[in-house]
Amino acid sequence: MYQPSQEPPRAPLQGTAEGTVSEGRAEAAAPAGPVLRIAVATRDGTRIDQHFGQTDVFFIYDVAGAGPVLAGRRAIADHEQEGEERRDTIYRMIGDCRMLLVAKIGVTPQEVLASKGVEATDLHAGKGVEAALAEVFAAKTAVLDAGPLDAGDFRLLHAMLRVEDLERSIDFYTRHLGMSVLERREHKKNQFSQAYLGYGSGFSQMTLELVQNWQREAPYVAGDAFGHIAIAVSSITRLCDRLSAAGVPMPRPPRPQRHGESIVAFVEDPDGHRIELVEVPESA
Repeated sequence: MYQPSQEPPRAPLQGTAEGTVSEGRAEAAAPAGPVLRIAVATRDGTRIDQHFGQTDVFFIYDVAGAGPVLAGRRAIADHEQEGEERRDTIYRMIGDCRMLLVAKIGVTPQEVLASKGVEATDLHAGKGVEAALAEVFAAKTAVLDAGPLDAGDFRLLHAMLRVEDLERSIDFYTRHLGMSVLERREHKKNQFSQAYLGYGSGFSQMTLELVQNWQREAPYVAGDAFGHIAIAVSSITRLCDRLSAAGVPMPRPPRPQRHGESIVAFVEDPDGHRIELVEVPESA
């Protein structure tokens, strides 16, 4: 949940080159209103141009209505502890930040950071730091006064089940229930097979996603076989900001999908069931 923090007094930034920010003067008045602390993976403070795993120094900003203030630079070399993994050092050193803006980040570190209350996103990759910070702050504060939710364009997409034997499951749903296999994929890197089944000739109706994890040896039980339901949405970042502000757990903030151009996020219902939110490009 987005909880604006009240930080020590900092000055607004002085103008520099386009897309950059500089540190304010310590004697300036404290900003009025909420303050959002954001870590940025950037080479020189100009653009968001560093991958999560390749960043050695993170720029830390306190962003308020008057603009962003550079609170400091945090180097991994200054925070690492003996025997600690590099990623664990990063998780700890930016743990007080509400967000992390990077050029690219994997699903695993994104989910770990989310579990620690840090929303990591690469949706602003390549943008100027100052412009991106202003955009994020405006979006996060706007949802605090948002009106009723407009779900007119939302629809259910699919439900996902983890299965012990994909071929056996496909045979059951096709032979006994008359479904058709709409798509199959083999994910060698992540070690799982995937199939989408449904009725009709395409994905216009809700479908069933079956997943077989190659390394799974024990059979699934009724509790852990279910994966998630998926919902097609519009304005996914705005919706996720709204859900975050309402305290909805978000183990995976919005990120571009590896296959295709959709943007995907995962949230959890009160029982911990995952819900996949998918924003499909208008041309799709």
